[in-house]
Amino acid sequence: MQPKGFSKFVRNHGKSESYEAGQIFHAQKFPEKLFFVERGYVKRYQATKLEKKVIELIYGPGDIIALSQLYKKLFGINQNQHGYIYVYQAMTDVKLTSVDVDTVVKELEKDPALYKDFFYESGIKVRSNISRLASNALQDDYQKVAHQLVSLAYEFAHIGESEIRKNIKLPLPQSSTDIAEQLNISKEVTEAVLDRFTKNKIIKINGNTITILRIELLKDIYF
Repeated sequence: MQPKGFSKFVRNHGKSESYEAGQIFHAQKFPEKLFFVERGYVKRYQATKLEKKVIELIYGPGDIIALSQLYKKLFGINQNQHGYIYVYQAMTDVKLTSVDVDTVVKELEKDPALYKDFFYESGIKVRSNISRLASNALQDDYQKVAHQLVSLAYEFAHIGESEIRKNIKLPLPQSSTDIAEQLNISKEVTEAVLDRFTKNKIIKINGNTITILRIELLKDIYF
């Protein structure tokens, strides 16, 4: 169960920020703040150049953005790799609540139970990265896309790994470009894979909304 300590704290001490879908914010020099996602979805790009980028993480409601700022303040660890650009972009209209890292550090001294929230968030994002790496490690593009769609269902539609459910609507928008940038494959290949899944009635696509009709068939593709 997700801890609620940080969400209560940030709402009492933080400031609200809103961004429109597609808007880029906090590129390069990220402020010494933590952000709690109240509403909407945000993607974080890692890039050597802005025109060549890979989606590294996706954040949704209840997630905490930029724990790296907290680790840097607490332990002097810089988690961002030298020479890379990190860009945050709203996938939907987004509402965030921000709080200064120094304020969080002072609160941790008074209430160490708040660490639970950060351990939980770290675990979720480590699992997300492991899933994305596992998707990328598959040799076949159909397997890559199938694995990533299932991983997104686990993370954002809150589907249990042993659960078989029909008609799972992914709550976050996923265009062919979004999926391609997560898997480092071309948009054209991704579109061909999604088209095949659609024709086989494994998924349904309406704009940027993907509904997984038969999640067990997606699993069969990469197992």
